[in-house]
Amino acid sequence: MKMISAERSLLLRAEASFVKNILKLDAWKNSTSVLLFAPIEWEPDPVELISAAAEYSFFFPRIVGDHLEIYRMSPRSRWISGSYGIKEPDPESWDRAALSEVDLALIPGVAFDVKGGRLGRGKGFYDRLLGDPEFRGLKAGLAWDWQIVGEVPCDTDDIPMDFVVTPGKIHMTGSALDKLG
Repeated sequence: MKMISAERSLLLRAEASFVKNILKLDAWKNSTSVLLFAPIEWEPDPVELISAAAEYSFFFPRIVGDHLEIYRMSPRSRWISGSYGIKEPDPESWDRAALSEVDLALIPGVAFDVKGGRLGRGKGFYDRLLGDPEFRGLKAGLAWDWQIVGEVPCDTDDIPMDFVVTPGKIHMTGSALDKLG
């Protein structure tokens, strides 16, 4: 019982470190609208950020066919279990939003590298979303420290992250430095 409690305590401290590191980002401070995700299994949970910035607009993705649509959260928003058992917006209670509304997108992945390379789950949902010409926001991968690897194999359809945020560090990639001047 104490082991489970100790593991839970470590997890909560690590997730608090994620939040602190994200709140340090100029990209966060300069944003008013943020795309989050509902975590699965072992993914970091960015949902705590909602309570850290009540004045922000928050968006979440929903799988529709072979792409993601985004929805704006409101007080009346309800969740449903969507494709692959992932919690996602119920389109009956969320407002559909345009990609152009998003200033900052927090993105999950299986692995990341310090150059911004991201390995997803293989379906390309986030690559299509972030590669859409309408999306002009900054992209931040959210990962545990152990998910940072030497190099992620990438092809031309893979969209690099501008930052990779872990509990231990904020990794600024070349694309972040280019965008921030």
